[in-house]
Amino acid sequence: MSKKVFNVSQVAQAWVHSHEEDTPTTTVYRLADFPFPPSRGRKGFQLDPGGTMIARKPGPTDQSVKSDGTWKLSDDLLELSPQGGSTQSLILDLVEPDRLIVQKASTRASQ
Repeated sequence: MSKKVFNVSQVAQAWVHSHEEDTPTTTVYRLADFPFPPSRGRKGFQLDPGGTMIARKPGPTDQSVKSDGTWKLSDDLLELSPQGGSTQSLILDLVEPDRLIVQKASTRASQ
């Protein structure tokens, strides 16, 4: 299977996990201003074109906890590196103007 190629301008935005749209093989993110249904907390990340990022995840009181970091994109591989944390490698499946779809880890291993 050939790699897909995406560019920085396609992914350098604020993305929030839309768990309602996940499938057994993909994880879906929407732009931060998407009208999400109520949820107890959502993870996400803001990717700036210069390679810096802000990662967000639900905290113990349902308030978002932020961490700074860096990111890079190589073809279809998006690497998120929060400060003080381990790098997360995501394989992009599809990037649309308002939706980012990532392959789940179990499906990456089988390719």
